[in-house]
Amino acid sequence: MKKSRNIIFKSSILISVFVFSAMFKLYAQDIHFSQYYSSPLNLNPAKTGFLNASNRLVINNKNQWGAITVPYTTISASFDMQLFKRKFRGDMFGLGVVFNSDKAGDSEFSTTQGNLSLSYIKSLSNRNNHFISFGIQAGVAQRTINYSELVFDNQYNGNSFDPNLYTGEHFTNNNFLFYDLSAGVHWYYKLNHSTSFNGGFSAFHLNKPKQSLFDNEDVVLNQKFIIYGDCQFEVSNKTDLVPGVIFTKQGPYSEILFGSLIKFERNSNPDNYSAINFGIYSRLVDAAVVIVGIERKKLSFGISYDVNYSKLQPASNSRGGLELSLTYVFSKSKSNKIKAVPCPIF
Repeated sequence: MKKSRNIIFKSSILISVFVFSAMFKLYAQDIHFSQYYSSPLNLNPAKTGFLNASNRLVINNKNQWGAITVPYTTISASFDMQLFKRKFRGDMFGLGVVFNSDKAGDSEFSTTQGNLSLSYIKSLSNRNNHFISFGIQAGVAQRTINYSELVFDNQYNGNSFDPNLYTGEHFTNNNFLFYDLSAGVHWYYKLNHSTSFNGGFSAFHLNKPKQSLFDNEDVVLNQKFIIYGDCQFEVSNKTDLVPGVIFTKQGPYSEILFGSLIKFERNSNPDNYSAINFGIYSRLVDAAVVIVGIERKKLSFGISYDVNYSKLQPASNSRGGLELSLTYVFSKSKSNKIKAVPCPIF
């Protein structure tokens, strides 16, 4: 029995060391949301101010991998607004801020970030149904780690774990700051009252900020590139299909997420609009995403769950992550509502 406990303990230490080592190899990857369309400023700076109202408030929350280890928790909050809209055309500027907080694993490896976004939205037609926007985003972030929550093989005394033993590791820094710069372009076209198309390209971490806790100049945050596209069209009375795809590449890692929402309008009156959304997306070789959403007047709420089917499935037991999104759009007054720029989706 004692031998079995020793084997289990040694295995636990090896897993901890592996996770700790992997974290320093992989931490230069970004947060991401399965409901990517409900986190516009994290998707593309060019989407700043691109909405069917004057102001927008968005909150996102994701908890994942709780079935395997300490849950990875991500929270994002953003606010954006329209500025200097031309009277007879849809041209305008957009201004926004986004704050992200991410905490991962036993070491509580955390990222806290604040970004400022600015966009210019250009109308491409006199009917105000065709737009292109350009955006930039700049900010500052801090990464921190709690070494006291980690265990190392030097703390194994031959029989059991002894937290009083010297770890054999020497850590000089537990946090660092870095500056960040990103940019993007977004396109939108509304063909008719029930059909629209939009897509875009964004590039994050253009300045490749340094990321090492050990003053290693070679460790940088890889640039991230995103290409995405969505459309919405009517399939029957008060029923719309909203298929979409997003491709993300950061350093040697890439991800494709694709699928569709189906939207059932319960009330199409703009002053009392309501709809229910259901959707299924697939993240290739990783997970299936099931989504349910509700729209009521100015408020949209979405809930999704990632069902894991990757090589980690035996450990995760198919349990991936729960994600919530909340969007609230509003205008200062009815006269200021911008009906020329319809909300792309959801």
